[in-house]
Amino acid sequence: MKTRCKWWILAVLCILPLSCTTPAQLGYLRDLEYNAPMEARPAPELRLKVGDRLSIQVFADEPELAAPFNTILLQRIKETTGTSLLGTTYGVDADGNIDFPVLGLLHVEGKTINETKQLIAGEIIRRGYIKEPVVKVELENFTVTVLGETGQRVLEVKGSSINILEVISYTGGTNQSSKIPDVMVVRTEDGQRTAYTVNLQSKSLYDSPAFWLQQNDLVYVKPRGVKLSNGGDLFLKVFSPTVSALSALAYMLLWTSR
Repeated sequence: MKTRCKWWILAVLCILPLSCTTPAQLGYLRDLEYNAPMEARPAPELRLKVGDRLSIQVFADEPELAAPFNTILLQRIKETTGTSLLGTTYGVDADGNIDFPVLGLLHVEGKTINETKQLIAGEIIRRGYIKEPVVKVELENFTVTVLGETGQRVLEVKGSSINILEVISYTGGTNQSSKIPDVMVVRTEDGQRTAYTVNLQSKSLYDSPAFWLQQNDLVYVKPRGVKLSNGGDLFLKVFSPTVSALSALAYMLLWTSR
């Protein structure tokens, strides 16, 4: 009887690690050390791609001089105030060009927003239209698609940069079924798609080329192992505390049986 009891206790002790594996597999940046500074690299500037849409406006001290560069107008409505704004949008064609008023075709593929501003302003000055133009350029289609265990959402990015931790946060975070050591980022560049893996549990994610996301990136949070049904998940929630209680009892019995 005493031997059988020991075998029962041993079985419970073997189950114990299984009931504790879920918390150990969760958590971000688990190898990040306290009070150990790391280099904080700034977000790289986005480079324009075929299919991008740009909002471009030209300003000058004399508005009539800038008017010819703002002739293609797209009315946009500010939902918060109800007032309307006039903005100019241009698409980057298959050859990487935009067709800009007066200046004609300008090749912008591969250039940053600042480089595009300098290109347009430089051409305006070089051709003698305006001595000191002010050019405003904004990317209109900075979106990131998120799929998988965080739900499905197309996130519109306000600003010029966003990283993968921010995207995960905006979409509600991960859950117990998320495979956070292997989050996939699919990126299209130069007509080719590349899949990157990002480990949210490791500080190495800061060095990943997919840490800072680009326009039209796809973030896929994979499921971790077999995804349980609602009933199976409920079973684990009920079963895990029971196993913990049994394991405590097993320790006591093992101790008293010596």
